[in-house]
Amino acid sequence: MTNRSGHEEEPMPTYRWSHDKPTRPGWYWFRGLAHEADPFIVLVDQAGEFQWPDGGFQEVSLANGEWAGPIEEPKE
Repeated sequence: MTNRSGHEEEPMPTYRWSHDKPTRPGWYWFRGLAHEADPFIVLVDQAGEFQWPDGGFQEVSLANGEWAGPIEEPKE
């Protein structure tokens, strides 16, 4: 598909919720199992940890929820 400026457009990636925890660093969507809060985006680091919105850190392996991603970086 070509946009108005004549550049080829790539389709947007489709993300699906999964109980599979991230195994590599990157940006991911996260939501709790009870859907008690809106989903949010977290950065999983090289050590396998991410930061909650309140500032606390947690290991991905201990987080109970669903994940989607990794989120791809936009192309220039």
